[in-house]
Amino acid sequence: MKLAIDPKVKEQGVSLAYSVIEFKNEAHNEKIWQEMLNPLLKSIESTDTLDTIKENPQIITTKKVYKLLGKDPARFRPSSDSLWRRIVQQKGLYQINALVDLNNYFSLKWKLPFGAYDLEKITEPIQLTVGQAGARYTGIGKKSVNIENLLVLADDAGPFGSPTSDSTRGMIAEETTRALLVGYQFEDETVIDQAEVRSILERYLADCRIIEQGVI
Repeated sequence: MKLAIDPKVKEQGVSLAYSVIEFKNEAHNEKIWQEMLNPLLKSIESTDTLDTIKENPQIITTKKVYKLLGKDPARFRPSSDSLWRRIVQQKGLYQINALVDLNNYFSLKWKLPFGAYDLEKITEPIQLTVGQAGARYTGIGKKSVNIENLLVLADDAGPFGSPTSDSTRGMIAEETTRALLVGYQFEDETVIDQAEVRSILERYLADCRIIEQGVI
């Protein structure tokens, strides 16, 4: 996988924990919900509060990087923050498809943004960089996302993903068979356990094969 980080982003301590996979996606996988998501959601709903989120070191570090790059994290929340808040506020979690549901599980587990992208819809090389002045794209469930000064994943056709809101261009569908899963980390040390990511992907995704895995 030709994946790189812009030096001005790297110097902020940002890294990517990534996995390249081949698999058979499903509209719904009950085991993911019964064994992984439901117990985690129940735990969050019973123990966490908005103050828990505000005081979490991963959330604090993530928002600090947003501010340093010129993006207001209160207006453009990291997806991990938004997702966690949704559960704490008893709003539940949307069921999308097997890979996206696991993507949300990873984000809630490690309190970091995760993104999953269809490798038939994007091209290599891919770089994590910062959105240019006036840049926007069509977001999943949103007409337009302002990505100026926001961390973005981009290929030769332009930005397609961010730790706040991904674009429709690289979105995972039920028909997706090759995907890039990315965990956005915001401090110099590795937080995401890639061995655990591998184990969960192989256990819950049908016909899953890990093609490549690493941290950059």
